[in-house]
Amino acid sequence: MARYRIVRIYEVPAENRYQATDRMMEAIILRTEKDYHVKDVIRLCEKDSPFSKVELRPPAGWWDILMSQLFGRSL
Repeated sequence: MARYRIVRIYEVPAENRYQATDRMMEAIILRTEKDYHVKDVIRLCEKDSPFSKVELRPPAGWWDILMSQLFGRSL
């Protein structure tokens, strides 16, 4: 059975990539990301993909960073 990759494309107005990421995270939290949705792309999966992973989650707090440095836990 073939495997496919589905990519959602969003256009977010912002002055730089950090502001765009913050706005997208806020939209995800508020469940309004459909306002920025432009299109979906479906492609056959390849072993070596040029796409890099981007995680849209809030940054770790100071306590999590401290614990990861002291005890070697990964965030």
